[in-house]
Amino acid sequence: MFVQIKRIIVTEGNSDKIVERFATKKSSPSLLEQQPGFIDKQVLLKKVRRGDEEVLIMIRWESEEAWKGWEKHPDHIAGHKENAGKPKPDYIVESSQEVYNVIN
Repeated sequence: MFVQIKRIIVTEGNSDKIVERFATKKSSPSLLEQQPGFIDKQVLLKKVRRGDEEVLIMIRWESEEAWKGWEKHPDHIAGHKENAGKPKPDYIVESSQEVYNVIN
């Protein structure tokens, strides 16, 4: 199994914008969720009293090859090209992505 984790830090009161973007819609699965090798996705919101908020998006794949298939998918690439050159929203403080091989 292979796991991709996106970490997004946003200013106070803006985590809902990230959660809405990545949350699974019950009415219809997203293109990501229809990809071969996709297992599931979880959106985690760090509990904070005040200040910057943290959202983690954890996506599990059957294999690294399945994840790479999504990364190279024309629709995925097109989505990134659409946003190329645009400034990130002001409410995003920081974002990163890490990938992991699941050992157990």
